[in-house]
Amino acid sequence: MPSKWRTYLLGMQLKHKLIVFFLLLAIIPLGVLGAFSYSQSSRMILDKVCQTLLESLSQVNYSIDYFVQDIEQLSMYIYGNEQVQEALAKDGSRGPEEKHRDEKRIQAILESFIGFKNWDIQIYLLGTNGDRYFTGELLPREYNEYNENWGLFRLARLSGGNVVWDTHYAMKKTEDFGVVLSSGRQIRDINTNEPLGYVVIDIGEAEAADKYNKAQQIPGGQMYLSDRNGYVISSSPSKHQVGAKLTEAFAPRVFQGTKGYFRTTDAEGRAQMVVYDTSQVTGFKLISVVPVGTLTKDGAVIRNLTLLIMIAGIVLSIWLAIVLSVNVTKPLRKLGGLMRQAETGNLNVAFPTQYDDEVGQLGRSFNKMVAQLHTLIEQDYQKQIRVQEAELKAIQAQFNPHFLYNVLDSINWMARIHKIDDISRTVVSLGELLRFSIRKGQPFITIEEDMQQIRNYLLLQKMRYRDKLNVVVEIDDEVRPYYTLKLLIQPLVENAITHGLEMKEGMGTLRIECRRDRDRIVFTVTDDGAGMSEEQLLLLESGGAYRSSKSGGTGIGLSNLRKRLELYFGEEAAMSLRSKPGAGTVVEVIIPIRESAGEDVDQAHDR
Repeated sequence: MPSKWRTYLLGMQLKHKLIVFFLLLAIIPLGVLGAFSYSQSSRMILDKVCQTLLESLSQVNYSIDYFVQDIEQLSMYIYGNEQVQEALAKDGSRGPEEKHRDEKRIQAILESFIGFKNWDIQIYLLGTNGDRYFTGELLPREYNEYNENWGLFRLARLSGGNVVWDTHYAMKKTEDFGVVLSSGRQIRDINTNEPLGYVVIDIGEAEAADKYNKAQQIPGGQMYLSDRNGYVISSSPSKHQVGAKLTEAFAPRVFQGTKGYFRTTDAEGRAQMVVYDTSQVTGFKLISVVPVGTLTKDGAVIRNLTLLIMIAGIVLSIWLAIVLSVNVTKPLRKLGGLMRQAETGNLNVAFPTQYDDEVGQLGRSFNKMVAQLHTLIEQDYQKQIRVQEAELKAIQAQFNPHFLYNVLDSINWMARIHKIDDISRTVVSLGELLRFSIRKGQPFITIEEDMQQIRNYLLLQKMRYRDKLNVVVEIDDEVRPYYTLKLLIQPLVENAITHGLEMKEGMGTLRIECRRDRDRIVFTVTDDGAGMSEEQLLLLESGGAYRSSKSGGTGIGLSNLRKRLELYFGEEAAMSLRSKPGAGTVVEVIIPIRESAGEDVDQAHDR
């Protein structure tokens, strides 16, 4: 499947590719930036709200600390009150009238404490003499017949007169959760330090809830007030865990820390934030659990604004992508149309270039290519015409080879009959040269065969110049099987005789050498003839023709030789000349080794 999509995408038109590319280039950054900005803003809003909640919980905890301190001071006031000390120190078997007076007096004192603060609390004075004083309508049975080794009374007894706190556990009520927290203190005689009884202050759930209801309430949230042991003193709005140990999943993390907030999930997998603060005085923890969605609902405005900006950016990107792709590909489509016209043979087309960008450069290259094609076609047409004319002239001037061979053979036998050996050798050499020059086939022959034709040519020249010409031929045996270009050395030999030795007075020497130098073959033709001046040498090396003042011939053979070397061997071949007036000339030709006649022939013609 991916390969099909890849093939489809690569096969689309350039205009569509550019549109897709520009859209991806715009949408991906916009999407990433939008998601990142929304995520960051939501996180910042969430942190800000949680920090505000944490500050609110800290303020509520301060209020609870003050309340706890007020309750402790209240119990201390009761502890030190002289009338309370006096009443609890009396004999429990005193008369009813005295008990009634004490009850009225103590009851008034307790009622004054409650009325002063307007708290929803109950105060109980439980004397060891059997006296029972309380502010409520009923005296709970567990207070009337208290056990000093149980619960709050045991803690108060062990504290030696200091205040203690105790949470009421497992309060299984539906509406009125009654007392949830109690403060107790053992009362001792100020003078003798003998135990006189206990003062117990019960705090109702409504009073405890009233303290943290001042905190910032988040719709859908839940508030818990727990003691240091993890038992819920009060909660709002749901109170089903009041009096029980907090069993929520986040509880262990809360009770390990002192204050902070973190993200978690409820039993149904919904995200929620837990914000908590611990009282430094009581160790009570105030916990607020709020759904994340509620906290980040203000982030919906940022989300909608981000989406709006993304949609506007995408629409703008689509428009820009279409405009840019059309404008970029328009000149390319025009150039493609001109190329199709050129394919059909119409070369009278041109791409109008206005700018120097890549498309303009491509258009100018196309115009140059069309112009060159037009020129090459015209040159090829003219060349074909010249070739046809040359072939026609060659056919008209051609003799029947068999007729020439037969005539030369008759002259040879006549010379042999009359025992004229020089004529016979001359005719045989001329016949071999004639057969070699008109033979068709591969342009390459063995060095041995080429040297044989050079010997035939030299034999004819020696017949002409007699003792004026001395020839030395040195061919290494290892190079004889290698192949060379047909008639490669013959122009050099002819130039050495015609332009060098012929103009020399007296006898001249012509030396022909052939050797191997690593992966190359080196031909050297040396004569001790008239030589050339520096001007003449530079003229030949630059590709010009050299005209001898005495011989009347021209040196165009060297120019043709250079062209043949470049055509068949390219940069692998080289030719160099060294000459001095009156000292002779040295021509050196270097070609690569060839071990067969047919390798790379077609490539040579293509150079």
